[in-house]
Amino acid sequence: MKYVRVTPVFVDNRERPGFIRWRGVRRVTPRLGSLAVFSQGPAIRLKQDGSVVVENDSCPQLSKITSETCVAYQPNEIRISHTEPGHATPDVILVPAGLPGPNVKIICQYLIIRDFGVNWRHLKTATINEQFFKDMLARFEADKSLVFRIVGYTDCVGVERHNTFLRKGRARNVFNLMGTSARSRVISVGGAPPKTYLTDNSTIAARADNRSVVIEFSVNSSATL
Repeated sequence: MKYVRVTPVFVDNRERPGFIRWRGVRRVTPRLGSLAVFSQGPAIRLKQDGSVVVENDSCPQLSKITSETCVAYQPNEIRISHTEPGHATPDVILVPAGLPGPNVKIICQYLIIRDFGVNWRHLKTATINEQFFKDMLARFEADKSLVFRIVGYTDCVGVERHNTFLRKGRARNVFNLMGTSARSRVISVGGAPPKTYLTDNSTIAARADNRSVVIEFSVNSSATL
């Protein structure tokens, strides 16, 4: 049985710091919020010339909003969302994409899979076939130091009960695309809280961004990104 240290986690709504046994994703959920709980603070590195460098671990939070404002779909918006090109290019992006400054290591990032079809839980073939997405899934499988949280999102249109169903279904379908090893390191799979979005819902492009899944993952701070 493999043991992994995470700080902290919640098991059956009780905080359990320290080591836990991985049995899947159903009974272990992280603290609400971002993966900032994985941040370990500054690290001291000794260079070959004997000098010391203080490296600050960075875990930037993913920007989200909570809003009651909703704009209805425009003509042809639903139809185009169901096509392979959809409304966004590319479908898969990484945030943040680069280092914020010298002597800073990013230890958590967010892979955003966006532009799901309206009322669809499944991913488009074009999305699955994006080479960047394939490369990231291969990295997730190979790098045993990574830990994941998968969160589904929707736009604002429709009743909340149905949107909750879509959020959870989208997250689950992305989870199913991950390899066996990566799936064993997923802490939770679920939907974002009600009325929580990655951006506002004022435009067609913004609603396409919100119909998404985010793979939040902690990065091995000793690796070079």
